[in-house]
Amino acid sequence: MIRLQDIADMAGVSRTTVSNVINGNTKRVSQSTIDRITAILKEQNYVPHMGSVMLSGHGSRIIGVVLGFSFIHGMQSLQDSFVGEITGTLQVEAENRGYYIMLIGGERIDNVVDMASRWNVEGLIIIGYNEEQYHQLSRKLNKKMVLIDAYPKGGYSFQNVGVDDYSGGYQIGEYLHSCGYHRALFVAETEQDSDYARWLGFKQAMEKQGGFCSKSRLIVVPGEKRQRLSRYEELLPRFLEVKALAFSSDYGAIEAMNYFFDHGIKVPDQISIVGYDDNIYAEFVRPRLTTVHQDIHQKGVISLRRLHRMIEGETLKEMNIKSPVRLIKRESVKE
Repeated sequence: MIRLQDIADMAGVSRTTVSNVINGNTKRVSQSTIDRITAILKEQNYVPHMGSVMLSGHGSRIIGVVLGFSFIHGMQSLQDSFVGEITGTLQVEAENRGYYIMLIGGERIDNVVDMASRWNVEGLIIIGYNEEQYHQLSRKLNKKMVLIDAYPKGGYSFQNVGVDDYSGGYQIGEYLHSCGYHRALFVAETEQDSDYARWLGFKQAMEKQGGFCSKSRLIVVPGEKRQRLSRYEELLPRFLEVKALAFSSDYGAIEAMNYFFDHGIKVPDQISIVGYDDNIYAEFVRPRLTTVHQDIHQKGVISLRRLHRMIEGETLKEMNIKSPVRLIKRESVKE
């Protein structure tokens, strides 16, 4: 196993200098030396002893990634394409800045407090928390935090990175109305946060194009798969009547497409389908899924960079970073 002294010998510096770079104590170290040592550390896959790092009195170089849910769409959270892509992006971006990622189960706030304190994490990126959960955590834990896709009841009092979900829903509604689907339904998994913002955009677009869009056109389906499919069976006559469905996620859209296939219903000839996210499966399914594209990679990069700036002592003025989204037209909608 490679030692700290071996790294120092390769870089032509003292053992203390290497230790200072690892621990982030670089005020007296030139940038060229930092770059040289960092390159050697990566090349040698050097992993410092975390106990030594924390006892040094400097930062742990650990960023906690909190997952506020164990299951999503009826599967384990890390099996979900969105969660997988964003955590992978955070890991790469953190390593590029000399940090380590620690995944923390966030369903129990006390567990987050315990893990973040025990490992002296320098900051947290939190996926799946609402405003109330954030405030509960921040009262118990004094750490820098950036949330992803959180929706407060009022203005933002915390750092958040998201996308313009209202615009995404609006683009779907506008497109379906232009295709003649004036009674299309919006199918969501919840009646809050991003799902609700997408519904509001969809509703506004439908009403702007012509007529009132009642809340009866928002269909909230159960989280458990068997119950969800049973609900589809109940709603099937209505689905066939309106001829178009907008889903709050690609997962929901693709699951419904499979359900319709199993029941001999053709997409898009009998029912047109639109998803949301543009995940990796949207182009694999047949017909390919019309959906709203959000840049999940960019969301992860922005989150990590903003947290890093906070760790470095910078005060960020803008509380909510909202990236644009765009409609991707494929073959699941009959125009």
